[in-house]
Amino acid sequence: MFLRMFVRTFLFAVLAIGTLSAAPLEVWIMPNGANPQGMLEQRLALFEKETGLKTKVVVLDWGEAWSTITHTLEGKAEAPAVLQLGTTWVSYFASRGQLASLDPILNKIQPERFVKASWNTTGTDGDPSIYSVPWFIDVRALLANKAILKLAGISAEDVATYEGFCKSLKKINDAKILRKDGSKVKAYAFPGKSDWNIPHNFAPWIWSAGGSFVLKDEKGKWHSNLMDPQTITGIASYLNFILDSLVNKTSLRDNTAQVVQRFNNGEVAFILNTTELVAQTRYKAAEGGLASSQISADGIEMMQVPMGKAGSICFIGGSNLAIPRSKANDPNAAKLLRFLLRDDNLDAYTKQIGFLPPVKEMLEDWAKDSAYQILISLLDNGKNYPNIPEWTLIKGTLVNLFSDIWSMLDIGGLYSEEAVYSTLLTYNQKINDILHAPTGSSPPLRLDEFLKIWNAATELLPTQISSGENSSASPAEDSGNFHKIGISIFVFLLAVFSSFIFTYMRKR
Repeated sequence: MFLRMFVRTFLFAVLAIGTLSAAPLEVWIMPNGANPQGMLEQRLALFEKETGLKTKVVVLDWGEAWSTITHTLEGKAEAPAVLQLGTTWVSYFASRGQLASLDPILNKIQPERFVKASWNTTGTDGDPSIYSVPWFIDVRALLANKAILKLAGISAEDVATYEGFCKSLKKINDAKILRKDGSKVKAYAFPGKSDWNIPHNFAPWIWSAGGSFVLKDEKGKWHSNLMDPQTITGIASYLNFILDSLVNKTSLRDNTAQVVQRFNNGEVAFILNTTELVAQTRYKAAEGGLASSQISADGIEMMQVPMGKAGSICFIGGSNLAIPRSKANDPNAAKLLRFLLRDDNLDAYTKQIGFLPPVKEMLEDWAKDSAYQILISLLDNGKNYPNIPEWTLIKGTLVNLFSDIWSMLDIGGLYSEEAVYSTLLTYNQKINDILHAPTGSSPPLRLDEFLKIWNAATELLPTQISSGENSSASPAEDSGNFHKIGISIFVFLLAVFSSFIFTYMRKR
């Protein structure tokens, strides 16, 4: 009897020690909004209390996250129980068999809770399985400084269309509104060369014009859509902000963080960006917020992307949660995932970071907040990038494409319609090569066809000409004369030669 009790006590002690010494369940996240780690750890404290399981939050910087996750999911390091993935990353890792299928637990996750725009990002094209679940939604809207708009006499209705937006930018630039330090307020700014947000910034203008970066044909094959007339119109409409001197071209040398900082300082009236800034103005600096900033004093107003011929179509991204394939049979990993996706935890986390929750019922509650009401209305017409494994490579190619075009505009004398045409032809083929698109799937336009579309899209309106927002380095020389500058003989010959080589190789 004594021996039996001793054995049972010993085994109980061993099990207790094993539980105490077990490695914590790790959650890998990226830094989103104000103090995301603190809020997540606060919620996970409830999980530990409910389950007795230990957890650990690991924060990966966005700059290193891709390489770290890739290295880990290839089996070269111990994987976390749950990890955050950008919505465009899911298809890449899922197609490589590195994510656990969540099909067995879908009934517990309840897909019907989630908005369609967000649920569209949970898998990979051509595969019906679900490999991730939405965590939060990133809706890119037009953010406006309320105080500046009031001084300029501009309302949301004034900027509802592309033409109205251009007129409003000119009105702000011409008003010569001064900040407290005596510097002039600029109407609009966006990041330029090599910034990873470049495709996100171009996308709404291209989609709203009816174009797209890539397109699937009737046979289910993807190909580049860069040379589509509507895509070209969208690209031209965005470049027009620089060509018409509505935007100071010096902003092309800034990255997203620098542009956002200028907006936060009250230096710029409009930016197209993530919505986390609204939430950040409600937190003190010690909490990672912007409560003491100029933009907090001035106020932020959310607006839809100005309408093009296809309407107002905003970029919808965000992040999902997934389980690595190596943890597919770990019941604790699934338990942790379901906990994080519980309504109370989703609501608390998204309110902390300022991105929208992906659950329909929660969005109805968020819509009561006037700051987020317009964002939620945009979800119905918003658009995601396609769920194709090649998208990460295509996105890098688009960054290079638009960086090359911005370089032409930044360096006087390099811009010409012929140079843009040649550049688009080159990258159109690069994207087709990445997609292994069938030959002839997206025949390029002739130069004369391109010029007709481009010139129509960049035709100056009387209300847009000469707003004076040119480079501070040489205001007299750079004031909206890109159409008149022409290019050097070298650049022109290079463009012609490139077009000849491309045509010759295509015929071969």
